[in-house]
Amino acid sequence: MVHFAFRNKYSGIITSILLFNICSLSFAQTNNKIDLKQAIDSAIKNYPELNAKQFETESANAAVRDAKNQSLPSLKLGDEVDLGTANGLGGSYFSMGIIPSTSGGITAENNSSTFLGNIGVAYMEDELYNFGLNRARIASTKYFANISKADYGATSYSVQFQIAQLFFDMLKYRLLTNIQQKNIERYNVLCNYIKAYTGSGIKAGVDSSVANAEVSKAKIQYIQTLEIYNKLKAEFIYYTGIKNNNFEIDTGAYHLPDVLMNQLQLTVSADSVSSSNPILVYYNSQWEYAMSQEKLIKKSYLPKLYLVGSFWMRGSSISPIDGYEDLSTGLNYSRYNYMGGLALTYNIFDMVHRRDKVATQYFHAEAIHEEVNQQKLLLNNQLQQADIAIQAVLDREREIPIQLRAAQNAFSQKSAQYNAGIANIAELTDASYLLYRAETDAVEIQSDLLNTLLQKAVANNTLNTFLSNF
Repeated sequence: MVHFAFRNKYSGIITSILLFNICSLSFAQTNNKIDLKQAIDSAIKNYPELNAKQFETESANAAVRDAKNQSLPSLKLGDEVDLGTANGLGGSYFSMGIIPSTSGGITAENNSSTFLGNIGVAYMEDELYNFGLNRARIASTKYFANISKADYGATSYSVQFQIAQLFFDMLKYRLLTNIQQKNIERYNVLCNYIKAYTGSGIKAGVDSSVANAEVSKAKIQYIQTLEIYNKLKAEFIYYTGIKNNNFEIDTGAYHLPDVLMNQLQLTVSADSVSSSNPILVYYNSQWEYAMSQEKLIKKSYLPKLYLVGSFWMRGSSISPIDGYEDLSTGLNYSRYNYMGGLALTYNIFDMVHRRDKVATQYFHAEAIHEEVNQQKLLLNNQLQQADIAIQAVLDREREIPIQLRAAQNAFSQKSAQYNAGIANIAELTDASYLLYRAETDAVEIQSDLLNTLLQKAVANNTLNTFLSNF
């Protein structure tokens, strides 16, 4: 009679304390909760790589302004004072850019007398016509600016995806730690009652050892899951730049109503890759820039028509009759000249260079175009893989309530059978683990669904619309 009374005293308590429903999972309230939108906004503001891309974009815009100003004429002013000798000879030579010019009469012999002279000059050069080179130069820098802008857009797109993926993974592991804490509590209660049974001689002593082992195993699982969560949290801080480490993510995304989950699925329902996908925009901008460089090369080897003009003044201490006067007289300007003209320049052998340079750039552009096609294939493949994964997750999701109810019933029955002496400790721990797996599967299925929808949103360019629901 004592044996029977002891069982009835604890059997109902064990069942009521150990059995819980996954829908009751909740976390302690904190003032430092961060939702997905806050995390993405923080990353866009603080992530150094994005800031660097922003500065590169500004630099490229400045290059466009510089290209537009390349068509401005050149106006150079100069003045020099010279001290030396002035001995000339008849004949011609190439100055090679280093031989000074000497003007004046030719004397019978060399004169070592020194003169002082000065010259002031204004020289203007304007490229009147260059067969479209200016337009090609400006267009090329604009395409380069588009690369910088698209690079920022693609990087921002990638960061938003990584933040969302991290957020969903952190959500999963935070909920898993909650379940494992409940699992530890379940085994602790179980262990305490088993110790009471074994201490009274109702159950074998080995049951207590098995229960202790299960408690330790549950704690190890919790420690391992918490380690993964903390690593994810560190990576999350790296991307978002959040200074306060004492925060928790908002777990509301786990409890999304069915209506919103259906809306999310409709949001990412597009089955084609959009050309406006930031990743494709980036690769297309590289291709467009490569083609603009090909046009620029063609234009750069065409003739150029210049308008040139100059005005200059000279002074010299040598008199018109070749007399060397006081050096100070050389500082006064005494002769003035001006000259203007048109100049057409073209290097005949540029035809060969132009052909080779254009061919080089053409094949480079074609290579980039193939990279664009490769990215389209990758995104299409990602889209198909996401569709397969979404369908599989939805099929699994339909089984979760069945699995959970069955596991709850199994644990309830085994608890009662163990109390009645019908089931052994191994059967009870198996039932407890079955319930634990059902609970963890319920958490993982929600995370898997969010992640697969996220993958599809990235591929079909509905990421921003998808994220706006959180």
